[in-house]
Amino acid sequence: MASAGRHTTRRRAAAVASLAALTAGCGGSSPHVAGVASQRTTGTATQGRALAFARCMRSNGVLEFPDPPATGREAAKPTPGQLGVTSSAFQTARGACRRFLPAGGHPTQAELQQSWNEFRSFGRCMRDHGVPAWPDPTRYPQHPERPTFDLQQARLDPNSPQIGAEIHACLPLLHGNNPQHLGQGGS
Repeated sequence: MASAGRHTTRRRAAAVASLAALTAGCGGSSPHVAGVASQRTTGTATQGRALAFARCMRSNGVLEFPDPPATGREAAKPTPGQLGVTSSAFQTARGACRRFLPAGGHPTQAELQQSWNEFRSFGRCMRDHGVPAWPDPTRYPQHPERPTFDLQQARLDPNSPQIGAEIHACLPLLHGNNPQHLGQGGS
C-alpha cells in the first residue's frame, strides 16, 4: 500500500513537471495563484492535464508520446522525428489536444523569443550549408508575433532536391517547430 502511495505521489510530481515542459515547448502560461492551498489545488489540476495531454497525443497518432517523467524534473522535449511521426502529424495531434494545455497552448513571450532564435539559427545553418539566398525569418502575416521564412520572395523551392539535404541537416535546430513543413514536401 505504501508503494502505491509513493507511485501516485511520483506520478503527480511528474505530471506537474511534464505540463511545465509541454507549455514551454508547445505554448501556454500557467495561471498566477496566491497562497499554498491554491497552488496545491492548481498543481493537482495541472498534473491531471499533463497526463490527459499525453494520453490525447497518443490517441491522436503520436504513439510514442511519453507520460510525464516520474522524477519530478522537467521532461525532455522530443522532436516529432524522435517520436516516430512527421511534424505535420505532430501538429495535427497537438491541435486536437490543445484543450489540455493552459491558455489553449498559446505561446508565452519567452516561447516566442525562443522560436525566433531557433528560426534565426536555422537560417544561418542553411546559408552555412551552401544556400546563400536562404532568408532570415520574417513576421508571419496571420500571426505577426511568430516567425516564418519568405521563400517565395527569396525564390527558393524547399522541395527542390538541391536544398533537401541541407534542410534535413538544419531541421533539428527548429526542435520540432516546423510550421512550413520544410523537408516534408510542403511549404
